[in-house]
Amino acid sequence: MNTNFRLAKEEDLKTLAQVYIEAYNSIDIGETWDVSSALELMKYMFEDQSDLFFVLEVDGKAVGAIVASVRPWWDGNHLIEGELFIHPSYQHLGLGKKLIKQLFTEAQEKYGVVTWDTYTHRVHEHPLKWYQKLGFEEIENWVMITGDVKKVLENLKDA
Repeated sequence: MNTNFRLAKEEDLKTLAQVYIEAYNSIDIGETWDVSSALELMKYMFEDQSDLFFVLEVDGKAVGAIVASVRPWWDGNHLIEGELFIHPSYQHLGLGKKLIKQLFTEAQEKYGVVTWDTYTHRVHEHPLKWYQKLGFEEIENWVMITGDVKKVLENLKDA
């Protein structure tokens, strides 16, 4: 298996969108991606931080990627949010670790980043346990929340 990491190009986005669909629709976490939504996400991430958007190729075929944005913070630059995804046929081969190493090395050299603030699901033991093995920690006293805009506006109608 010959692996290669390179920066994403605009012409990669359709292929990466399909890989993203395969990666996330293959697990039941309450998300259902289609070509349109996945392609919009790829375009957004590419336009936001293309210099930290790395494609994983195996034998010349794009099978995954990693990307995150840089934001200044009180203790230095942070990588924020981002995505790490690998086609299911190529998972559990150590490639995710290599993608994180590629992103962190480049982001540290280029932007002096000190941490990556991101989200993962708890629906399955993996990937949270995998991230914890790498040294990620859950943040005490912090929780990710989401709000349905229509519902929130309805609750604010008398405000």
